[in-house]
Amino acid sequence: MSVFLSEEWLEEFRKSISDLPKQKGVGGKVKFVITSSPLGKVQFCLDVSEGQVTKLVAGPDKENDVTATFKYPDAKSWFKGELDTDLAYMNGQCKFEDDYTCFMYRLRPLFSSEAWSHNLEILLASTQFE
Repeated sequence: MSVFLSEEWLEEFRKSISDLPKQKGVGGKVKFVITSSPLGKVQFCLDVSEGQVTKLVAGPDKENDVTATFKYPDAKSWFKGELDTDLAYMNGQCKFEDDYTCFMYRLRPLFSSEAWSHNLEILLASTQFE
């Protein structure tokens, strides 16, 4: 059982989302920044092309379309599917830098897909939250 957002968890996350179905036109590069976590500030980047995650890199990456910043409790809720992206943005629970439309619109078909939710549900069942 890996700890949420640890390097081990990020590797398991990468594996869990490596076989998502193609979705034409769904793509972008997003950097996640999670603050106030038990592991400190955690950053990782997803590169998505045609609805498939082509790269997940732990740490910052200089080339991103958008940066999404969550506090730890909100990140936990978002990854569990308990926090709606639109509400999180409107309530200040998620902040965007650069092209927020990438996260809110171009990547929405991925983040709201059944495959994404199903794979995360399996991963999170064996995740330790602190």
